[in-house]
Amino acid sequence: MTRNVTLRMDQELLRHLRHQAVDSHQSLSAWIVATLMRVSKPDEGLAEVRERALRRLDCGFRLGGRSLSREEAHDR
Repeated sequence: MTRNVTLRMDQELLRHLRHQAVDSHQSLSAWIVATLMRVSKPDEGLAEVRERALRRLDCGFRLGGRSLSREEAHDR
């Protein structure tokens, strides 16, 4: 179900957005909805990216050489 939303914006911004919608062969309303959907999608993949990063941290990274002692790690 779709709902109507009222937006207030500067006249120059509205003109600019209308031109972008026309360039995309869409109505202004359809262009705004498509743009908002595109902007909101990165959150969908966030859980997958987080899970992959946590798996990589569990495996650790091979940096070569030997492990530092506590004294070497905190040596100033």
